Amino acid sequence: MPWPSKIVKSFEIAKVQGAKDESRFYGSYNILLNYLFPFEQDFVVSPQYKRPRQSRSVDFTTIFIVSHDEHPVFFLEIKASNHIQQISTRKDADKQMRERIETIFDSIKIDTLYGISALGTRLCVYTIPRESGDIEPRAIVENPDRVTDTAPEGHWNIDILDPEGEKRVRDVVACVKAMCPELC
Repeated sequence: MPWPSKIVKSFEIAKVQGAKDESRFYGSYNILLNYLFPFEQDFVVSPQYKRPRQSRSVDFTTIFIVSHDEHPVFFLEIKASNHIQQISTRKDADKQMRERIETIFDSIKIDTLYGISALGTRLCVYTIPRESGDIEPRAIVENPDRVTDTAPEGHWNIDILDPEGEKRVRDVVACVKAMCPELC
């Protein structure tokens, strides 16, 4: 089932100036998350603004945390779409996702936490089983003697506006919702 036209329109408008300005996507993702995780089903979508723990810049991160019965069950972090173009900006996005996972991990009550890194409309899905704590995609170790692409562009292989991307996002949401009765 395709996204509602108002959601698609919101993302299309955001894409116009979202190459360098991630804030253009905040409203679109807020609308989408509240559509996918409605409050009538006991979900709460909370935007948070955080600065990375060890950052070289004042690169504040916007993260949306979805909770069910006061427990985090999903999160999404947004960056401008031009972050896909450079090794350094993808590396920073990946690092921030992994830091956020560490921050949230002790609060996980469901079997698997899902997180999405959004570079504009391009998405990378992270999965973290509570039992093992293994993060997918696996980290790529940096080599101090050469340029290492620790977060390849191919990790952001989902476009939320493509039918396949929509299906993948809906599948992730279905998995999250299926685990939420465990919290009751």
